[in-house]
Amino acid sequence: MEPQAAKGIIFDFGGVFTKIRPREVILRRCEAELGLSKGELESLLFTGEDWWAVSTGEISAEEYWHRVHNVLRDRVPASLEPFKHNPFAYEELNMRMITLGRRLHKRYRTALLSNATVYLDHLLAKHGLTTLFDVVVNSARVGLRKPDPEIFKLTVDKMGLLPTQCLFVDDKERNTKVAEALGMAAIVFRSAAQLMQQLKL
Repeated sequence: MEPQAAKGIIFDFGGVFTKIRPREVILRRCEAELGLSKGELESLLFTGEDWWAVSTGEISAEEYWHRVHNVLRDRVPASLEPFKHNPFAYEELNMRMITLGRRLHKRYRTALLSNATVYLDHLLAKHGLTTLFDVVVNSARVGLRKPDPEIFKLTVDKMGLLPTQCLFVDDKERNTKVAEALGMAAIVFRSAAQLMQQLKL
């Protein structure tokens, strides 16, 4: 299926509707302050069993942050504190994607599929982004997360479509491969311009 022939588009949030570079700058600065190697904080905060637990709703943000404090032996720089509730802290909204998202929502059924905490609901409402999507599937609300195929199937079901009628857009190839295995067209997101080009808009 050509991407533009889809009836529905499923989007990731972080790295698609946000720009992650500002977050990376903060993390590198904190790693230097703590004497950690590059990537160690990102691994601590966004991989592993503690992130898995909070992003599937198994533990609260408070418990998640308690565990982070334990790993860092309470040496948590103040600039890391926003990550307690908001996994998208410091990321900037990708305004070109938001504009494109509104345009695409007029032509396709659209869904958001994000590995996140319950804070995502607040973030979408705060920035007026809930109207971009017919369906929002937040891993912390449904107890599943990418790359589990079941969360993709759940999203498609909520859209009232078949996998073969959907296009999946994510900045991580490990997720797009799962979507393709389920029969979806998929695009590894790099920029709004690239997405427009592949959709032939």
